[in-house]
Amino acid sequence: MASEKLFRGIPPFPDDVPTVPMYTISLAALHSGDRNTAERVLAACQELGFFLLDLCGDGLGEIMIDEIDQLFQVGKDIMNLPEDVKQRYLHDIPRSFLGFKPRGHAKTETDEPDRFEWFNLGQDGLMGTTPLQPLPPLVHTYLPLFTSFLKHGQCLVATINSTLATQLSLPQDTFTTLQTPSKPSGTVVRLIKAFASPHAEDLRTSMIHHTDFGTITLLANVLGGLQILTPGKSATDETAWRWVRPQPGCLIVNLGDAMVQWTGGILRSNVHRINYAPGQQRYVDRYSLAILVRPERNASMMKRTGGEIGDMEDNGLTAWEWEVKKAMSLARGAAVAQSKGGKPLAVEP
Repeated sequence: MASEKLFRGIPPFPDDVPTVPMYTISLAALHSGDRNTAERVLAACQELGFFLLDLCGDGLGEIMIDEIDQLFQVGKDIMNLPEDVKQRYLHDIPRSFLGFKPRGHAKTETDEPDRFEWFNLGQDGLMGTTPLQPLPPLVHTYLPLFTSFLKHGQCLVATINSTLATQLSLPQDTFTTLQTPSKPSGTVVRLIKAFASPHAEDLRTSMIHHTDFGTITLLANVLGGLQILTPGKSATDETAWRWVRPQPGCLIVNLGDAMVQWTGGILRSNVHRINYAPGQQRYVDRYSLAILVRPERNASMMKRTGGEIGDMEDNGLTAWEWEVKKAMSLARGAAVAQSKGGKPLAVEP
């Protein structure tokens, strides 16, 4: 997460909204090999699928806090580029999710247009695995910063992956070898702008509920708005949603569906959404910075441990085939729901 200085001068997160209880994991303790900390990582990933990673007091963590501070300002500048500039670098679904997604191009659970934009910068281009995607000149200016942030994030993800593997009595490199940063994947650095909600009609979901397709997501927020569904509850039950309270110096970490597949359901990928920001924070545009990690395109989705959760036939798929299958399944479900008068489901690309 950003440093405490970025939390100054914004409306405070209110104390009268329901928040989700979440483990806070010290990166310094994790790097030191503290056994209790490693056990708490596993517990967090089994119970909620989310935890806060405290970067303070760790060498790598402190570097990332500084980079996040810089990228929050860069991100605002990029997300507020003139519309005619952004139109030249739009994503091209389904061929590519890289580039800008305009506001209103997806639906919420009430079938209304979404209230957010994003910009995806692909890991493959930053790492030189593939040619760099077309980018606005402003983004080119900050490519060294984005690349440095990505590489440091890769180190964090590797630490989390090796910790989980060890706690599950698997070889330490079980998950890291399926996510080699220098091999093609759908991993992206993402900037998100969720728009302020000054009017009563704005008090609705900005991004519909979903689980992440990938392995691990690292998310930096300053303003509230992220909500997590209470495990075991229905997404239609508004009382089941809990706010995440951003904390200075802490990243929000969540697991994706690939980790569930590889562990046969031992680990959890939880449903979440972006809602309007709580309290007086609703009057401010909400910016976020994330790294969404996906498996290598050719990684095997064979289960490494766990029970019978998930389709056994997925064991024979590559990560790319598995992601296409999931996307097609969700698209079919959305079409059926709409044909029956229901609402479309979401997919996190």
